[in-house]
Amino acid sequence: MESTATINKRNAIPLPTSSTANVPWLYYLGFAIFRIINVLFIQSQFDPDEYWQNLEPAYCHVFREEGTSCQGLTWEWKQREFRNDHENDSSSNGWILQSVTRAMVLGMYGPVRSFASIVPTLVFYKIVKTCGIDTSWMVSRGPVFLNAILVAAPTDWAVWYLSRFWTESTTSSSASSNVPSSLDRREKRSPTNYKENDINPFINFCVYCALTSWFNAYAMVRTYSNSLETVLFVLSVVLVSPELLATATTTTTSEKVIDRNMRGASPRACLAFFLGGICSSIRFTCLAAYIPMGLVLSWLSYTTMTSKLSYLLEVCALFGFLGFLSTVILDRIMFGYWAIPVLGNFHFNVIQNNGSLYGTHPVHWYFTAGIPALTGMMLPILVYDLFCTTKWDSARRNLWIIVACYVIAHSGSAHKEFRFLLPVLPLFCILAGSRLRELAARLFPSQRNALLSIGAILNISVILYLGLVHQRGPVDVNRFILEATSSETSEGSEAQLYRIHYLMGCHSTPLMSHLHDPPVKFETWYLDCSPTCRADPAVDCESDAFSRNPGQFMEQSYFPCGDDTLNETCTATLDFSGPQKAFPDFIVCNGEN
Repeated sequence: MESTATINKRNAIPLPTSSTANVPWLYYLGFAIFRIINVLFIQSQFDPDEYWQNLEPAYCHVFREEGTSCQGLTWEWKQREFRNDHENDSSSNGWILQSVTRAMVLGMYGPVRSFASIVPTLVFYKIVKTCGIDTSWMVSRGPVFLNAILVAAPTDWAVWYLSRFWTESTTSSSASSNVPSSLDRREKRSPTNYKENDINPFINFCVYCALTSWFNAYAMVRTYSNSLETVLFVLSVVLVSPELLATATTTTTSEKVIDRNMRGASPRACLAFFLGGICSSIRFTCLAAYIPMGLVLSWLSYTTMTSKLSYLLEVCALFGFLGFLSTVILDRIMFGYWAIPVLGNFHFNVIQNNGSLYGTHPVHWYFTAGIPALTGMMLPILVYDLFCTTKWDSARRNLWIIVACYVIAHSGSAHKEFRFLLPVLPLFCILAGSRLRELAARLFPSQRNALLSIGAILNISVILYLGLVHQRGPVDVNRFILEATSSETSEGSEAQLYRIHYLMGCHSTPLMSHLHDPPVKFETWYLDCSPTCRADPAVDCESDAFSRNPGQFMEQSYFPCGDDTLNETCTATLDFSGPQKAFPDFIVCNGEN
């Protein structure tokens, strides 16, 4: 029997043929409105990287005055010092090998962040500056709303689409066999004896899991590179969903494509792995998801080993490389020199293991703490789906393979964070949503509504606390400074300079992106916590020195001469970059210090 989800069309993303699937843009619009409202309840800071790896470098690139340095540009966007011992050794190696070696060395010691990760914010800042609408609110909050529309909402839409395609595939397979599914049999024995049409298909339960997920609402709308990695990956899954989520019944051996010359390679798959190449330049760890996905697709779609290898090389690897090459060209334009940030990132985090300088966790942390916190109330359902299912369909198996490979690969890194698992959260929502529907089918309508309401209320309560109360100070402090300086600056007056010293932990607050208020200018100083001092035991980081003894640190910074401030040899010009710090207009501290 022909499947209602047309899986054999290879030149377009197949849409399920049910009447509600012909307006996918309406669903995207609804998700975009939901995420915009979501942003209104995010007034706090989760992790400094949402600013220092996105807003700050984008701000420096667009708003920095010609010939000046930008204080928000960290070491991650600059070349690091290195010594090339073989630069002048021309006797033993040919010039080609020397050129390749030098390019690799320059790449490894170059910037560790790619401009591909901040393109949306860059374009947004350029537009608001050109249009003259670069207000304080627009510069600080505008990118978050943009992220909600371009990143969070498409991710929700992808969950809707994938769950709908999975629904259509499983429904068609059950219909073709004319055998009632186990869910149908349970529904006949359920207390209300309702039919399948009396309960929404599990697409609604998958979307419910995505929209009520506390971590989705708390982290996805933020300007993390992890958020961009998530949307690129999940859209890639959408592109290959006919093959990846096809059940064993809908995709038989006779339906597999056998094309040793790869002339019929799906343009959808090519685009999916092109996005994968872009994704790998943003965070090379996303290869832990794309590699198993490519292996699964080659195994499902082709029968001979030659055709499988051809698919892996000519579709996965080739188009992945083309996507990666596009970001290298972008970085060449933006940096002004050839840079391969993925090499710098790999060298810094893997070869040098410097990621551990910013915190370490045991190997099992993602399994014992990361996933439980990330999934929240979905955890019991996922545990049941993983360990208590007697037989998996191929779609469920494929998703779990990708999730397992991704989590296991990330467990090998000493430095772990909750947000690093963000790309697999949409897959968790789909897996949990399908099982949640089965649970709902066994309950009375009142019980089902109570269960869903309690889950939503608990997740919303967490979001409200974390978004409106927890760690709000680092964001609010710059707003208070802007209010104070604005009240002192009259309209039409000359630009006034204010000095701000942040005597806090490592990058505790956003910086210039949250201090934009022309014509007022700000000169800032924050404590050094770069890998240069962290990796060298002989060097004491300023942030550590201040935390250990704030009084002594301030005496050495502001009063290096002690009480002998009138001594001409001791009293130097209060140069902001000199050994004695100029007295600031504002000092920012927190209770942790």
